[in-house]
Amino acid sequence: MKSKHFKPLTDDELKKAFVLWYRNYNLKNLDQEILPFLKKDLVAFDGDNKPNAGWLEKCRNAQFFSTKTVADKLKVTRAAYTDYEDCERKGTISLNTLAKAAEAMDCELVYAIRPKNHLSFSAGIWKKILPQAILHPWIKACDPKQRARAVFAIATRLMKSAEFKKSQGWSQRANKKSPLLQVGFL
Repeated sequence: MKSKHFKPLTDDELKKAFVLWYRNYNLKNLDQEILPFLKKDLVAFDGDNKPNAGWLEKCRNAQFFSTKTVADKLKVTRAAYTDYEDCERKGTISLNTLAKAAEAMDCELVYAIRPKNHLSFSAGIWKKILPQAILHPWIKACDPKQRARAVFAIATRLMKSAEFKKSQGWSQRANKKSPLLQVGFL
């Protein structure tokens, strides 16, 4: 009698399982929005290591603007604008103020919060779900041609499982369509 040995899942099976699972990941639009910010050459803000010059000062100098010129465009005093640059260096400027100052120099503020591992949100979730999914007994018991579908089904169950969410520190409402997502506000 031949003994059945479990063969590890192939890369193709794992890719297929991810594609199937991704269809149930309700935050795909956020993945698309974060993609431009996942490049490793984009340096993240570090509140502990303050730059000598912030972006306001760099943009102002690069365009040969004086502090008075930018202050006049903002309709604030020169001292107030200088405070903007100081606050940016300290990391205490508001995003609204930073955006207005950028606009005064015909620039725009680009802002995002990204995962430190530079993966899309879905890839990070998949990375946490997959190790549990491939250990499930269904994988060994199912038809070898259906292993990708089994991984997808298990991963989807885990993503929706209150117990698994709690073990990951995730919201119990995670991956449910919010009213804002349904009407296209987010």
